[in-house]
Amino acid sequence: MLTMLWIMSVASVAAMTAALAGRNTVDAGRNRVELERAYWKATGCARRAQAAIDEELTASPSIEGVNAAWRTLQSSVPASTLLTGCDVALEAAGTRIDLNAATDEMITNLATMLGYGAGAAEMAAALHDWIDPDDSLSAGGAEQAWYQQARRLLPRNAPLADSRELSRVRGFEDFSPFDSLVSVEPGRVSLATASATVLTALPGITSELADAIVVRQQAGAPVAELSDVLGSVSRASADALASRYPDAVRLTTPDPDAWVVRSTAVSGLRPSKVVLQWRLARLGRRAIVVQTRTIQ
Repeated sequence: MLTMLWIMSVASVAAMTAALAGRNTVDAGRNRVELERAYWKATGCARRAQAAIDEELTASPSIEGVNAAWRTLQSSVPASTLLTGCDVALEAAGTRIDLNAATDEMITNLATMLGYGAGAAEMAAALHDWIDPDDSLSAGGAEQAWYQQARRLLPRNAPLADSRELSRVRGFEDFSPFDSLVSVEPGRVSLATASATVLTALPGITSELADAIVVRQQAGAPVAELSDVLGSVSRASADALASRYPDAVRLTTPDPDAWVVRSTAVSGLRPSKVVLQWRLARLGRRAIVVQTRTIQ
């Protein structure tokens, strides 16, 4: 009798284990299906955003109109009926400062504006050291093992992969003040979409000049040339820009180098979420996908 009870108990445990394993397999399969559905939904919405951009670019009969449409996509595309039911966000490359391409002067100016004062220059130098490859410590022979071990304690010595990595750099431990102002998305600073804070970090652009550029943005008529706003600022601001005009022009663009489309989709009762990020560049009157990333 005891043997029979023991056998029945073992069989029950085995059956329960098998049922649980089967349930986990079914759940895992369901999750994969929902994740795939979310991925294709996000992809579909990203394609619809691309179509909405093409629609804006082809609607204008003149090249000037096409340029103007490209500068103001953040206001026109989200309102498109093509994006009904989609969760899509648009941001021009250069709306934020590209940490990997920013000059030490730009980082110093930005940190100064955020209240870091005398420490701003040291912060810029620390970021430069973190990103810039430096082979001066290279060694050979008996010193090679020590060098390889030391390298693990040194800065990245390569471009930042994510803007949040900035918090690992000396002086930037509190990332929150920089969160909305910096990125690792390549692109010259966009005169059509950058904030006054970002613009003032540039050489030759005073707060007054930056505010004048933002006023044009808000009016739906971004500047086509930096010189367009000189008539609406003081002589001091005009002179400041004139003294650094080549540098300011080199670091900015009236037409964003690209637009970044972020498409988010969820699927399932226990939602599986996918976030796709596409970088779109302009080719004539069309937007072409030049880079894709899956964020989640």
